[in-house]
Amino acid sequence: MYHTLFKQGRGPLLLILFLLLPLAAGAADAIRETALPDTLDAELNYLLGFVGKNRLDPHRLDTERIGRLLDFVESQKDEARLYRAGERDGAASAYYESDIRRSLDHLLRLSYGNDIPSVFTAPSTVRTERWTAVDAPGQKLPELWTLPGYPDKPIVVTGIEHLVNSPDSHSGAYYEYDLDRTLILTRIRGRKLLISLSGQTGESRVGRKGIIVGPDENWDYLYTDHTGLNRMGLGWASTYMYGSHSVAFYLEADGAAPKTRFGVFKWIRAGWAGINVVNSQHIFNGLRRFGEVFRRIAEHRRTDDVAALARTFREVSRMPQPRLKRIAQDYLAGLRKRCEEEGLLADGEVQALFRDGRYLGSLNREQIESILAVEYAKEILGKPHYVDLSNEFAQAE
Repeated sequence: MYHTLFKQGRGPLLLILFLLLPLAAGAADAIRETALPDTLDAELNYLLGFVGKNRLDPHRLDTERIGRLLDFVESQKDEARLYRAGERDGAASAYYESDIRRSLDHLLRLSYGNDIPSVFTAPSTVRTERWTAVDAPGQKLPELWTLPGYPDKPIVVTGIEHLVNSPDSHSGAYYEYDLDRTLILTRIRGRKLLISLSGQTGESRVGRKGIIVGPDENWDYLYTDHTGLNRMGLGWASTYMYGSHSVAFYLEADGAAPKTRFGVFKWIRAGWAGINVVNSQHIFNGLRRFGEVFRRIAEHRRTDDVAALARTFREVSRMPQPRLKRIAQDYLAGLRKRCEEEGLLADGEVQALFRDGRYLGSLNREQIESILAVEYAKEILGKPHYVDLSNEFAQAE
C-alpha cells in the first residue's frame, strides 16, 4: 500500500498521516488552542531581533517594549488551554511554563555552568549539546550567577550552539543542527531575569532513525546512522528540521522561598519535501517532555550542591579513554539486556548495533560523556540505570 501511494505522488500525504496519527488517536484529550494577541507577537519579534547574524545590539534591550509579554508570563494560565503565538517563517508555535522551586542563580549554575553538560538537565530531549563559539574571553560562558545584570547595563552572551536531539517520541527521528544563541541577563521590576534566545542557522542534517528502548521516561535511546523515520512504512522518508526559534524567560518570583518562573515560546518547521508537518500540539508536547524533567532535576536535593556536581563531571572529562570505553561497554551490556526484554533484538537493525562491538566503536568521547550524564541523572532520580557513577568514583579512590 505504501509504495502504491508513493508512486501516485502521495508520499507527503502518507508522511503527514503517520506523523499526525498519535495526535489523532488522542484528539479527545487534546487541550484547546488559544492564539495570543498581536501585541505579544510584536514583542516576541522585537526580542528575536537580538539573535542571529544581523542581530540588533542586545545591550540596547528596552524592557519597556516587552512589558505585555512579561505580564503574560507572570499571569495565571488556564491549564485546559494551549497558548500559541503567531507563525514565524511558516513555523507553528506553542508556549510552555513551569514554576521551579529554585533561585535563578541556582538554575544559571546548573544550565550554563561550563562543567555541567547540558544533557544532564535535558536527558529526555538532548543527545549532545555544546557551544561551539562564545563571544566572550576564552570562548567560555561567563559565570552568569556571579553577575548583577542591572537594567541599564545588561549582561549579554552571544554565540553558536551545536545540538543533536534525542529521538522524537512519535517518529523516532533525531536531528543535528546549529543555533544562533543570545543570552540577556538583566533586572525587571526589581527581580533578576534571564532571556534566552535561539534561531536555527539553517536546515538540519537529514533526520536519522533513533530507537526509544522501553518507555520514553526511562531515557534509554539508541542512535543509528540510517536515514528515515522509525515508523512502519516511513523508513524511506528524508525529513529535516527546516527552522526553529525560541524565546525563553527565567524570571525570579517575589517571596521568601526561592522560585523561578520558566516560560518558553517555541517555533518549529519540519517535515519532508518542504512540507511542514509540525503543529502546536507537537511543539507543546516536546516542551513539556523537556520542562517536567528539567524541573524534577533542578529541584532534587542531590542538585543542591552544584559545585559537587561540577566536580563529578570534571572527573568524567578527565577519565582516560580506556576507562571511559570500559564504562560505556558496561552501559551497553545493560542496554542490550533491556532491548532483549523489550523484544527489540528481533529487529535486524537493532541486533546489528550490538554485533562485534559495533555500537561501542561508533561512539566518540562526547557521546560517551553524554551517556554518563544521563545515567547520573537517572541515578539521582532513582530510575533504572546501567552505570553507577557514585560507585565508580568511590571504587577509584
